[in-house]
Amino acid sequence: MTNIIKHPSAPTSYLNVRQNGRFFDLALVTPCGVKPLVTILRRWSDRESAVADGAVTAKRMQRPFKDATRAK
Repeated sequence: MTNIIKHPSAPTSYLNVRQNGRFFDLALVTPCGVKPLVTILRRWSDRESAVADGAVTAKRMQRPFKDATRAK
C-alpha cells in the first residue's frame, strides 16, 4: 500500500516593470517567503518600451503582468 502525498503548488511568478534610477527594468518576480526573488530580464530607458515589452513577454511566457510604475 502506498501513501499519496499532495505537495503544495509552486507560487505563481509574474512579470513586473520597476523603475530603477532613471531606467525601467523588466523583472521576473517569484514570491518565496518574506522577500520575493527578483530576476531582471531587460532594462529600458523609457517606460513605454518596458511596458510594451513586458506585455509581449508575459503573453509568450504565459505569466501575469503587473506594472509597478503606474500612477496611483
